[in-house]
Parts: sequence; C-alpha cells; structure tokens
Amino acid sequence: MLKQFGELSMDDLDLYPVWVNCHVIDYDEPWYEETDEETFRPWLGQLPADPTETMFLVRAEFRSANGREFQGFVTPAQENDLGLIQPQLVLGSRRFGFWGGMFGVSESERAAFYNALQMRPEQVFPLQFNAVPGLATGIAAGVVEGFYRKPDLSSPPVLER
Repeated sequence: MLKQFGELSMDDLDLYPVWVNCHVIDYDEPWYEETDEETFRPWLGQLPADPTETMFLVRAEFRSANGREFQGFVTPAQENDLGLIQPQLVLGSRRFGFWGGMFGVSESERAAFYNALQMRPEQVFPLQFNAVPGLATGIAAGVVEGFYRKPDLSSPPVLER
C-alpha cells in the first residue's frame, strides 16, 4: 500500500501507526520506480522505529493550551528542530502543519485552522505534541507556539499566529 504524503489520513494511521518513506529504503522493490520522495508505505518492521535508518511518519497526540486533545503525526528526528519533526495535526479530512519554510503558512491557511478548531490562537498555543509511546526513538515530542517561517538560512524562525 503506497501513499503520497498529502494523501495520508488518520484512517491510515489507525491501521498502521508508523509509515516509512519508500523512496529512501525500497530500492530493490519491483514497484520502486512508482515512488518519489513523498511516497510512504506502512512500516512493518520492528518498533520503535529508529529515525537514523530513514524518514518515518508516526502517529501523535496533540494537546492545546485549553486542554483539548487532537490526533496527527510527526517525523521523529535526531535534532530538536520543528522544521525536521514537522508536526501535523489532523482534523477530519484536513491536515495542518505549523512549519512553513521560507514563505510561511499563509494567512488563509491559519484562518482555516482556527475556524476548523473553533478556537482563538491563545486557546490553541502553546500546543504540545508527542508520538504515541513505543512507536519511535529520537525526538518526537515538543511544543508549537504558532506557525513558523524561516526567511533565510542565517536567521532564526519567525513566529506567526
């Protein structure tokens, strides 16, 4: 079962709580030519998954500042860097990320996030997240203070709400 990153849903994570990037480790598979850097498949290997092996997407739990709980996934990493861990909160069929790279997360996407939650920024942030225990090693927990962008490599991330 191959899935593109953008197609991964909570139903997929209910069936398989850990997904692995195929394009990095499945060179010898007959279907490898059908994959790219955004193709994932269920991880059927040993748990906890080790992020030194390759890139994994791991089921995670989120808790907002006002105590509401949500589901999603993270990418365990060896460094405590939200740009690597990429927490993704899933609401129904929508997925929301907090790391926007150079350009940031658009104002309309931030508004859609608050509207979907029916919450104001101060009710959401700080937003705690952690991978479900036992699924992965490395750094897979942390706190999101808002939406981030990093205008260039030499400057620190800029926080937006």
